[in-house]
Amino acid sequence: MDDLALSTSYFAGRRLTPAAMAAAARGFGLDRVELGYLTRETEVEAWEAAVAAEGLTVGSVHAFCPASVSDPFPGPESFSLAEPDGARRAAAVRATFATLDCAVRFGARAVVMHGGRVELRRPRLLLGFAPYRSQLSEAFAARGGRPDFDLVEQERAWRAEAAGRWMDALSFSLDAVLPHFEEAGVTLAFENLPGLEAFPDPAELDFLRRRFPSPCLGAWYDVGHGERKARVGDWPQAETLALLGDCTVGAHLHDVSGLEEDHRAPGEGGVDWEALRPLLSRPGLLRVLEPAPDVPSEALRRGIDFLRAFFGVA
Repeated sequence: MDDLALSTSYFAGRRLTPAAMAAAARGFGLDRVELGYLTRETEVEAWEAAVAAEGLTVGSVHAFCPASVSDPFPGPESFSLAEPDGARRAAAVRATFATLDCAVRFGARAVVMHGGRVELRRPRLLLGFAPYRSQLSEAFAARGGRPDFDLVEQERAWRAEAAGRWMDALSFSLDAVLPHFEEAGVTLAFENLPGLEAFPDPAELDFLRRRFPSPCLGAWYDVGHGERKARVGDWPQAETLALLGDCTVGAHLHDVSGLEEDHRAPGEGGVDWEALRPLLSRPGLLRVLEPAPDVPSEALRRGIDFLRAFFGVA
């Protein structure tokens, strides 16, 4: 369909030039891209030339972009605006401003952001607490694809006890960055991420939007991540969309096969796309294909055809 975009993360590991990636996106019949967090600062001018040559537009930029040439392992969680440590949070604010500058340079409407990860703690048998990592995925697999709701309830309680520091930190960051997004007319959109530790969760983002009633603070719905969270018992899709549907500015489109193998081509997994139609069909939504780099080009073409049929576009 005419307004589908392709995330440049699809080309990770292929050592392609921006010109080659832009030509490949055009070859899939698409006219828009999302600049991913693997985009290097030395490639920005080449990307400007590439999108102009291919007649593409950039609808969204995934933080943190562009990545510094000095960063050997750039990623969407290299920084966190919800980092409780003040010095690291200041670095995240600077990286966010650089991403916003990139978005403005390319005329993008949104910056896609990972908020961070809450550090869970489990009470010890006697005194104190021990570091803890969510076991929902392991329990889901061990039970043959059935969630352990008792474990969900327990882990959610531990998360609620720990999350206050991250809420305060992200609030400090939003005080600093939101006025700049408002001035630029770009939306800062927090993506739903798999894993109970992912921050902010839908309720927390809903709270933040009420604390910061800005049209430039929104949500980004990742279809595969939402599917994974629902499967393990963490945030059913209907509850997520009920809280955040109205402020969702874009979506990453990919499918989930097996138990939790996401970033597959749309239509080649178990996502209930029809249940997502009210959101995905909304006018103005930024729709971005985000397949894993190992998805074959023919599978991606089938996924594009699947979405065109889904949306009723010839």
